[in-house]
Amino acid sequence: MRKWIAIGLGVLIALWVALSAGCASGSKLQGKTDTAIHGQVKTAGSTTVLPLAQEAAVEFTDINRNANVEVQGGGSSAGITQLKERVIDVANSSRDLQPGENNGTLVDHKIAFDIIAVVVNPSNPVKNLTKEQAKAIFTGKITNWREVGGPDEPIVVVIRDQASGTREVFDQRVLGSTSDKPVQCVASAIEQASNGVVREVVASTEAGIGYLSHGYVNKTVRPVNLDSAPPDIENASSGRYPLARYLHMFTRGQPVGAVKSYIDFVLSQKFQVEVVRRAGYIPIREVFKQ
Repeated sequence: MRKWIAIGLGVLIALWVALSAGCASGSKLQGKTDTAIHGQVKTAGSTTVLPLAQEAAVEFTDINRNANVEVQGGGSSAGITQLKERVIDVANSSRDLQPGENNGTLVDHKIAFDIIAVVVNPSNPVKNLTKEQAKAIFTGKITNWREVGGPDEPIVVVIRDQASGTREVFDQRVLGSTSDKPVQCVASAIEQASNGVVREVVASTEAGIGYLSHGYVNKTVRPVNLDSAPPDIENASSGRYPLARYLHMFTRGQPVGAVKSYIDFVLSQKFQVEVVRRAGYIPIREVFKQ
């Protein structure tokens, strides 16, 4: 009897050891990290790109524990300036480089395609504006919503700050502004430093109107059509909706080390599908397929 009990205990102990080893092995595989990639990446710039850059930083450093990624906003122009001054490694931008900004050393990495939506408060009945009407509103020639089929209320214009790439694209495409002939927004416009704050102001102001990246549009604001074209992927891709642009990550020369690995991660199929698309942007791979 004692012999059989001893054998039984031996089998149980063997099974427990095997199961423990299996669990430990499975746990180790699940938490596997890449220790080959190490170093620091400093990135700053566009608040439109900011959510993508932050999510990429979290996921990238979860996999690469010996790498560190610092992400800040500040606007596209600020990011490009810091990159040229060697303060950061990657400049996030929601606009192309301006003449004179690139001395031949900056390299462009397009990471997504974005749409800029003109938005109003959900209580506003106006659903469509012509491009000329939008220009007249933002330059102060139209000052009351009744002039475009809305309520008898003074229009509250909300715009982005001077460092914003979103503002630069809007000013060029809607206001017709150029470096030689800048077009000024109405003097009473409320200037804000990020997409998120523009959304908050318009959401809390019944007579408000502003513009922001499509990735920031939610139920607290409502996008309006421009020249009867909704701000969606189909119209932006075809050119029918005029406010669309690439999102960029700029580097000084071709990136190497952790900087290259970070940008490669942003451009990976998994990140493009699971994060870029979920954020409301068009994955760059899809644009280049067209």
